[in-house]
Amino acid sequence: QLIPLCWTRWYDRDDPGGRGDWEDLKNLRMENPGKICLKPLGIDAVTVDGEIPAKETGQYIYAYSTDIGFICRNEDQEFEKCLDYKVRFRCPCFPPFE
Repeated sequence: QLIPLCWTRWYDRDDPGGRGDWEDLKNLRMENPGKICLKPLGIDAVTVDGEIPAKETGQYIYAYSTDIGFICRNEDQEFEKCLDYKVRFRCPCFPPFE
């Protein structure tokens, strides 16, 4: 049977100061227990300002996957600064999140 899928809310746990913008699943799950499924089936990342899709910003994205989450490192950027991103995940609509 098909399990209905939904997007989570947007998460913006980090700002691009320091090493970059780390919207990674490990930290997001620790900070939001039980809110993100263990095996997301999709990931979506956009800028906080203007909601520009991450893949359209021209920035080098270090990680953008359902295993790791989203990571933009300042050191990889031409001007040494990531934009501020937010991320959401595609999960089953209803718990339990297997």
